[in-house]
Amino acid sequence: MATKTISIDLEAYERLRSVRQDNESFSQTIKRVVRPPLDYEAFRKRLEGLSLGEKAARAIEEQIQDRRRPSNREW
Repeated sequence: MATKTISIDLEAYERLRSVRQDNESFSQTIKRVVRPPLDYEAFRKRLEGLSLGEKAARAIEEQIQDRRRPSNREW
């Protein structure tokens, strides 16, 4: 497996360390905590031909918008 060395400041390191579980590598922690970006085009293609109600369509749009917004979560 290829690896990459990164530099993070101490605050970022402490945040990452604080959510790290026992016997979990930092790579595993990042993969668990950071959601992969949504592939909107692939998602849209999967929905083609489906008949969605207005409520379902709104819920999907809200999820897409939430993923586009930066997190304001306090650590």
